[in-house]
Amino acid sequence: MDSLNTVHGVPAILPIWVSRYPGVTKQGERAHSMGMSVMEGHMSEPSTIDDEALSRVVAVINGKGGVLKTSIVANVAGRLADSGMRVLAVDLDVSGNLKLDFGLVDSSDDDNGKGIVDAVWNGTQLPVVRDARPNLDFVFGGRALEVLGQLSRTPTAVDDLPTGSVGGECAARLAEIADDYDMIFLDCPPGNGDLQDMALAATRWVLIPTKTDPASWDGLRGVGPRVKRARRANPSVRYLGVVVTAHNPAATRVQRNTKTRLDEVGETVPLFDAFIRHSETAAHDCRSRGQLAHELADDAQELKGRRLAFLAARRRGNQSNVITLPTALSASAGGLAGDYTRLAEEICQRVTAAEQSTTVTAGAQA
Repeated sequence: MDSLNTVHGVPAILPIWVSRYPGVTKQGERAHSMGMSVMEGHMSEPSTIDDEALSRVVAVINGKGGVLKTSIVANVAGRLADSGMRVLAVDLDVSGNLKLDFGLVDSSDDDNGKGIVDAVWNGTQLPVVRDARPNLDFVFGGRALEVLGQLSRTPTAVDDLPTGSVGGECAARLAEIADDYDMIFLDCPPGNGDLQDMALAATRWVLIPTKTDPASWDGLRGVGPRVKRARRANPSVRYLGVVVTAHNPAATRVQRNTKTRLDEVGETVPLFDAFIRHSETAAHDCRSRGQLAHELADDAQELKGRRLAFLAARRRGNQSNVITLPTALSASAGGLAGDYTRLAEEICQRVTAAEQSTTVTAGAQA
C-alpha cells in the first residue's frame, strides 16, 4: 500500500506533530475525567471536563443527509492512520453506516450503539473496537442511540448525570481515552438534533461537508445556531471549515461562489481548498467491497495491470480466445483517494496552525 506521502502522485505534507513541531505536542499528562455512575447518587455540583483532552476531536456535521459525512470520516481517518497516526472514529448516527465503509457489517462487536448509550448514561468506558485498520479504532453506532435523544429532553433524568447533561457525559467519556489518539472523528447524524448537540458538546472542531444544492445549504446554515448554543457549555468549539463534496473538479467557479455564500452562515467559516469529487462508481465499489478509497485505488491499479496482461497474452496466442478477465474497478478511484488525502493534509495543517498560535499566545502572556 502506498504511504500517505506518495499516494497516487499527490504531494503530501501531512505533519506529524511531535516530529515536525517539537514545541507543539499533545498534553502528555492530562487529568482524566473520572465520571460517576448514576448509582452513586446525585452530585450537587456538575463535574468538570478536561477541555484540553478534546483539542483534537473533529465533529463532521450537516443537517442534510447525503453530503458524504460518513465517507469523509472513514476515509480521512483511514489516510491518517495509514500515515502512522493513532485515530479513533466514532459513529454517532442512528443509521450506523460507518461500519459499511470499514467492511464491518457482520462484526460480532456491532452493538448498534448500545455501548455508547451505556457509556453516556452509566459512566462505563466507550466500547472501542481495536484495529478496524492498523492504527485506526472504531466505536459502533446504530438505532440504540435514539435513546440518548429522548433522555436529553428529560430534565429529571439528566440532573442525575455527573456533568449535568448528555453532551457533558459524552465529552467526559471521550476525554478519558483521548490521550490514546492523535485525532478523533465523530460521524454526526443529519436529522437528529439531540445527537448533533451531544457531539458539539464533545468536540473542539466542526467540519461541515456540503454539496452546492439548496437543500445542502439549508443543512449547513442550520449548523450555525447549534454551534452557538453549544458554546454555552463548550466555549472552545471552533469551525475547522467547510468542504465541498460531489464536486466537478473542472467547475472552479463553484468554489468561488461557495466562498461568497459562506457569509450567510453568520460568522467566519473557512472553506477548504480540498474538495471531494463526484464519483458514483468509486463510491459504490467502496461500500460494496468494504474498502476505503485508497484501498480501492490500489486494487483497481493492480486489476488493471492483470487485465492488460491477460489481453496481451491472448493477442500473443498464449491464452484461449475465451478467457475470464479480472473484474474491472472504478477508474476514478485514484482521483477520489487523492481528494481524501488532500483533505486529510489540510485538516492537519489547520489544527497544527491553531495549536502553534495558541502556544505562541500563551508564551507571550507568560
